[in-house]
Amino acid sequence: MMSDIDMKPIKRVRVVDSVSEKLLGAIREGKFIAGEKLPPEHELAETLQVSRNALREAVRQLETMGIVTVKHGDGTYVNRVTGNSLVTRALQFFTLGGRTLIDLVEAREAIEVTAAMLAAERAGDEEIEALMGLVHEMDEVIASPGEYVEKDFAFHVMVVEASRNGVLCELFSTIQDILMVQLRRIMELYGVTRESYDYHRKIALAIANKDSLAAGSAMRDHFRKVAKPYVAKIAKDPYLNSGGEGET
Repeated sequence: MMSDIDMKPIKRVRVVDSVSEKLLGAIREGKFIAGEKLPPEHELAETLQVSRNALREAVRQLETMGIVTVKHGDGTYVNRVTGNSLVTRALQFFTLGGRTLIDLVEAREAIEVTAAMLAAERAGDEEIEALMGLVHEMDEVIASPGEYVEKDFAFHVMVVEASRNGVLCELFSTIQDILMVQLRRIMELYGVTRESYDYHRKIALAIANKDSLAAGSAMRDHFRKVAKPYVAKIAKDPYLNSGGEGET
């Protein structure tokens, strides 16, 4: 009998993450549509059989990811993201194991270091101007992690596109939605906008100066000194992944 049972360990998750998954699943299935207000807090908490505190944290998590918008005194509204794969990618993020999260960052590094080097060789004046403009905008919102993430994401997309390598663009497109979720999660938990900004500025300047080696080096440093260490913290944190109070 035991041979017929899948004996892989059951992954324990925080109640908050479980609630986020359930809400995301309902949004993906069309139970809550774009622009619609979610049921009142007490009603949702009772339906999901969780505390209001757990529900509030889950909703805040989804707001950080850009899935919903909380209008204080009014309610929580589903954003118009159901037409693309962001909700699906967000769901996948919660099911990724610690090792897989790190694998994802390593894959991004492999793609984006090469993309940065090629962008330094191939980017046109308009692309360079746009990249420098994004860096300036990132500096202006450095105290606002939510706004910063949007600029950060646009920067990475632009660098890959400026590489003018179709295969790299295709590879990046398969992970770009989950990249947005990952960036939001890092900023939500740790901030690090200043550290991130410094590396983005170096990357942009290297591309503007047509210095391929410097662009690749700056992008690699960004991953190894900012992105990977903080994703590793998420992967290893027993409270965020497995074990600890408040889990199922």
